[in-house]
Amino acid sequence: MKLPIDIRTENPERLLSKAYKDNFDWCKSYIRKNNGSDADAADNFQESISIAWLNLRSGKFQGDAGQFNAYIRQICRYKWINQLRSTASNRLVLQEDLSTFSELIESNSIEEDSNNSMRLQASFAGIGEKCRDLLSRFYFNKESLASIAQVMDTTEASMKTIKYRCMMRLRKAYLERLEDDE
Repeated sequence: MKLPIDIRTENPERLLSKAYKDNFDWCKSYIRKNNGSDADAADNFQESISIAWLNLRSGKFQGDAGQFNAYIRQICRYKWINQLRSTASNRLVLQEDLSTFSELIESNSIEEDSNNSMRLQASFAGIGEKCRDLLSRFYFNKESLASIAQVMDTTEASMKTIKYRCMMRLRKAYLERLEDDE
């Protein structure tokens, strides 16, 4: 039976090496699944392990080696969530854009499909030329936001914000039409 290690007295190099081996792949996978890159994961993990290490050495963290791994992962997760929140207008690709409408449009009959389609077309027609152009280019023509931004003479970050606002406008118009029809 292997005795549990006291992480406060463990050789620091060995402990950090083990923490890195046990947690980096998890952190990288988590961040990649949530709109991040390998570089984002490396930066996030480095900061997370530094925070965990400082808290361990200062006595703020109380626990064993297994809990230390969970602690590192928790820091990694919260740091990434905070980064996504703080840079949402610049980085976050909103996965809900189309899924919102796919949920709204799901139906059991051809008549309902037809009504939903007409409702969506009418809503789309009423959101304004700039929004229609942007959403058509992005969703139907599969153009990148960077290329659309260049054509519309603005930045990619602004284009992401505009796209989000257009989707919210379309959603609101659709929901209003849905409510009026009921």
